[in-house]
Amino acid sequence: MDFYQINLAAFVLINGSMIYRQHRQERQTELSEKIQEYETENLIDGGGADRGAPESNSAATFKRLFFPVYVLVWAADWFQGPFIYTLYKDEKKLPEEIVARLFTTGFLAGAISAMFVGSLADKYGRRSACLACCAVTALSCLTVLSDDTTILFLGRALGGLGTTLMYTVFEAWMVAEYNQRGLDRTSLKLSTVFGRMITFSSIVAVFAGLAGQILVNATASTCAPFMASICCLAPAFFLIWKTWWTGYE
Repeated sequence: MDFYQINLAAFVLINGSMIYRQHRQERQTELSEKIQEYETENLIDGGGADRGAPESNSAATFKRLFFPVYVLVWAADWFQGPFIYTLYKDEKKLPEEIVARLFTTGFLAGAISAMFVGSLADKYGRRSACLACCAVTALSCLTVLSDDTTILFLGRALGGLGTTLMYTVFEAWMVAEYNQRGLDRTSLKLSTVFGRMITFSSIVAVFAGLAGQILVNATASTCAPFMASICCLAPAFFLIWKTWWTGYE
């Protein structure tokens, strides 16, 4: 094994062990809280032991709703990242100056959209903003199939908007849904959710990067990872559309 393979193996093992440890801690905390709740309720009114069950079920449902979508969306982002420069410079044969302008366009679009994305999400709903993120990012990926510079610039602008949405509205929906379900009264703490999000993102980054390189090698085109990104965004869009229903969307 070479240096990079050794580092990859170590990274996967470390993150896998972190997830396992986190899961065990959650299960132990949940069990101890249920025992304590059972004893407290029996002392108070002699038999309300089942009151904690709906909250526990709600926490499990919350995780099933959020994490699959989160993993898919971040996989879509990590599929693209390592190959953007190579796509423009090596496959499209664009001059370095144009490549720099494309990247600048993406950064500017992200910065400008950050000024109004939050207010639009508050006005039209966080669920709608998450759907928009999937749609905008997918359109950005489709533009790489074109050799027209104008369309490529449009794609980078859409990519900047999609990145801003991805880094804001999914967490906003998660926090709002967490509070609406009253999950602060369960063993699932908000800090645990954020910790698991970071761990999942790290693992997805590794596997998406590997899968993207395999696709590039198999197709001899750096457009392939962007199409894989769309394949992640499509089911994420579907899951949000079908399952993310809240009192305030």
